[in-house]
Parts: sequence; C-alpha cells; structure tokens
Amino acid sequence: MKLNNQIFAAFRAFIFCFLIFCLAACAGKPVKTSAEKDFKDVIESIQKAKEEQPKISLYDILLAEAEKFSSQENYQDSLFVYNQAISQAKEDQYPDLILRIESVLSKTPTKTIQEFIEIRNVEIPKPLLLYWLGLNLALENNTIESKEILETFLSQYPDHPYSSDVVELITAIKKSFFNRDTIGCLLPLTGKYAIFGQRALSGIQLAIQKLSKKYSKEFKIIIKDTQADPQKAMEGVRQLHLENVIGIIGPLLTVKQAGIEAQKLQIPMIALTQKNDFPLQDEYLFSNFITPEMQVRTLGTYLFSELGIKKVAILYPNEKYGKKFMELFWDIVDEFDGEIVGVEPYDGKKTDFSEPIQKLTGQFFPIPDILKPEPIEPEINDLLIGDANFDLVEANIDDSAVEEIKEEEEEKIQIDFEALFIPDSPSTINMILPQLAFNDAKGMYLVGTNLWHHKSLLKDAKGYNKNVIITDGFFHNSQKFPTAQFTKDYESLFGNIPKFLEAISYDTASILFLTAMDETIDSRKMLKDALQSQRIFEGVTGNTIFDTNGSAHRELFLMTIKKGKFIEISR
Repeated sequence: MKLNNQIFAAFRAFIFCFLIFCLAACAGKPVKTSAEKDFKDVIESIQKAKEEQPKISLYDILLAEAEKFSSQENYQDSLFVYNQAISQAKEDQYPDLILRIESVLSKTPTKTIQEFIEIRNVEIPKPLLLYWLGLNLALENNTIESKEILETFLSQYPDHPYSSDVVELITAIKKSFFNRDTIGCLLPLTGKYAIFGQRALSGIQLAIQKLSKKYSKEFKIIIKDTQADPQKAMEGVRQLHLENVIGIIGPLLTVKQAGIEAQKLQIPMIALTQKNDFPLQDEYLFSNFITPEMQVRTLGTYLFSELGIKKVAILYPNEKYGKKFMELFWDIVDEFDGEIVGVEPYDGKKTDFSEPIQKLTGQFFPIPDILKPEPIEPEINDLLIGDANFDLVEANIDDSAVEEIKEEEEEKIQIDFEALFIPDSPSTINMILPQLAFNDAKGMYLVGTNLWHHKSLLKDAKGYNKNVIITDGFFHNSQKFPTAQFTKDYESLFGNIPKFLEAISYDTASILFLTAMDETIDSRKMLKDALQSQRIFEGVTGNTIFDTNGSAHRELFLMTIKKGKFIEISR
C-alpha cells in the first residue's frame, strides 16, 4: 500500500507539472478576442508541449524508488520494488535491471534473502537469490550453511552461467573448514591434572609420527591447554574451529561444557571419558575410553560363553563404584542365563571381611541372644583355661558331641558358585584374597575389574591369587601385533612402558586421521557420519566400533596370573 501511494503521488505530480506547463505555455501567447478565435492553434500548441515533456514510465518510477531504498540501506524494500519492476521491464532493459538487483543482493543480510526466497510471487530469478545467499553466508563465516545452499544451487541449476563459480566457491569452502591433515586436541597440560594430559599427548604424538611416516605426508595437531577449566575448554573449542581442524580429541575432564560448544559449531569431538551420557547429548559427540559396561561384557562373554560357567557370586564394596559394577555384572549374568547364588556387600573401610565371606559360603549362623549360654565367671574361666589336666568327662561334656564337633570342623566347605566377582581396588583385594582362603572359600575363579591390574596384586597377594581373571583396556605384554609394536615404539621414543591412557589416545588420533583420509569425506558432517557408520577400527586397544549414538564398543583384554606375572588369556 505504501508503494502504491508513492507511485500514485509521483504520477499525480507528473500530471500537476504537465498542467502547469500547459497553462504557462498558453499564457505566454496573445489571446484573440475575436469571435473567429482559432481553437485549432491552441490545441496544437498543447499537443506540442506534451510531446516536448519527457515521458516517465512506471518502470522508471519503480527503478527510482528501488534506488532510493537501497541508498537508505533498506535492502528489503529495495528488493520488493525491484521484484515489481521485473514485470514492467522490456527485453532490452532486463540485463541492466538484473545487474541492479545483484548489486542490492550483494549487500543484503542473509536473513533478508532467506525470508525473500520463502514469499510467493517472486519475480527475481531464484538462482540469483540462492547464489548470493550462499556467497553472503560464506562472507559471514557461516561456511556450513553456505556450502549447503551452494550445493542446492548446483543440483537445481547445473547449467546456470554461475555454476562454474559456485563449484570453485564450494571447493574453497571445503578447504577452509575441513583440513583433513589437522586435528585439534584439548588436554590439561598444566595444573594438578597435567600428568594425565601429558601422558595422553605422548600417545597422540606417536600416532602422528607413525602416520606421517607410513603415508608420506605431514599430519598436524593443534593443542589447547584446558587446565581442567570448563571455560578454557569451551574457548579451546572455538579457537580450534577457527583453525579449521577436522575434529577434536579430548577433553579428559570438563567434557560437558566442551561438548556443548563442539555441537554448536558442529565439530566431531571424541572425548576421552567413560561417561556414557556424554555421546548421547548430541550427534557430533563421541566417547572412547574403557567403561564399566565394556568390562562386565568382556568378563561375562568369557565366563559364560567360553568357560561354560553357570553359577556365580558377587562380593562388593558398599559404595558407588562397587554398587554400579554389582548391578552391571548382575545384568550380564541374566543376559547369559547364568545364576547368581550369592550377593554380599562389605564395608570397604574395614579390614575384616569374614562375615560377608561366611555369608556367601553359607557358614555364617549368628546365634540368637536367647540361645546364648550364660557367661562363665572370670575366676572359673581362668581356671579352666589354665588347667592342663582339665578333663572333658569331668566337665560333663558328652563324647559323642565332641566327635560331632570335630567332624564338622574337619568337613570341608562346599562352594556352590564357580566364580566370585569382586569389584574393588588392589589394596582391599590384597586383604580379601587371604581371608577367602582362611574361610575355606577356594577353588572358584576370582574375577576382577581393571583395578586389579596392578603390580601389588602379584606381591602382596602371592599364593592367594590363583584362578584370577582380570580385564583391562590395554596390556603392554600382549602378543597381538598392533599392541606389541605400539609398546615397542612407545618405549623406544619415550623410555617407559605405555599404559591405557597413552594407548587409547594413540588409537583415537589414528581413528580421526584415517577416517578423514577417505577421499569421499569432505566435510565435518560426513566425518561424523562415517564415524557412526559402525566401521571397524583396528587399534592397539583392540577393534573399536562406534554406534550411531557415538559410544565406542570393543572387546577388552583378559589376563590371569601365572608364575608371579600377568599373562594374557588367549581367545
């Protein structure tokens, strides 16, 4: 309505000027007063004046209005006026009009162009709108949306004169935000957790060295020190995004905050965390670490599928770690149709575990207070204990009862479970194992988590650590070639034996680089999709598969103890 009023006002001004001109022209001539006045001459004069007045068409008026809006930086109204001008333009005017429209589109905010594309009755060619939308998005550093818009342009208008330019622009965009040779890294390299960050970094550095040598190309890593600070982790993600990394390894800590930023910027992030909920938060988030679920599944598969065990018991510390593993192990027993014949908690702060052990073995029978005998007077008690010639017959104790007691003492305890799962640390395990033997709880498999994989178990529980089955995410003495070679290379480069953190960092870096090397992958989105496609990645920690949620799955190592050493269990 506003535009129509302006056009009407302009037209009205035109008529007004025309009439003034005519009147002025008439007033400048002598007027005949005779009856024979020649009206024909007057009409001819008016007609001549009209012909001499420059003609202003509706098209010209629209062009002028559009230019005015553009000069005022009101690009939205300028485009609306140009949109109407197209229907008024003659064939020879069309090229110039398109140039004017493109001049405005080059300065128009992307949001305005997006809104303009969605309205009905758009006369401005859609290829121009898409082209300039994609180009302006790129200029705003919104490369992801820019690439999507330009690819839409190519798919819909492959023969457009701008197609070759669009192909070049897409190629440049891909290079700008997907440098397949560079990954980012978020680790605590200073502060109280620096030791862990440095260990993880050493594994990553070895991976880069090995890959660069194998593929004769330079792989790079850009490192950001998080100091285990959430804000520094988030800022690190932003900086890595600007440096065009293909993906991010880490962090070890503050994963939630960093993950939010990585998802926002759509950068694949593989965090070194065992938190199962992290990769579930968004599609660009992954986790690669050893988890309680991995451990109980590896143990359960071996115990029930390979050893054929049917009955198990659980002895666990009554705290968060113990409860979680107890519940997970119980679930895996049910999954394999096994039977739980005993579950007993214990106080991890104590050193005597006889009561829970006896409850598991069925030897704990507390006597009710009502049945307890009267206490013996101190002086009589001392007499009985100190009298070497004290005779049982004189104490009126039946011989048959004595024999029965002796038989019960000599009778061996019959254990009704084939494996005992104890999820606890070596310091406690080293006290529990001897007490199991003392209470005649022998002969079953002793099953533990990765915490058992500690040298103290070899020394402090020596003689009581038989039939042990332990799982862990890495075993440096493994005979598997990738693991053995990694251990050899790591020890040669750094002078010490690698552990799980070094190994999982090595594998994670390798996974990111090797996936990005696929020539069919040319964006972070495609990298994310490839990681979630359940590819099998062979690594030093085993074969890893990421599910569609971004969680890693792998079968862990299994170990036992022989001749005072941890030995890998072959499967």
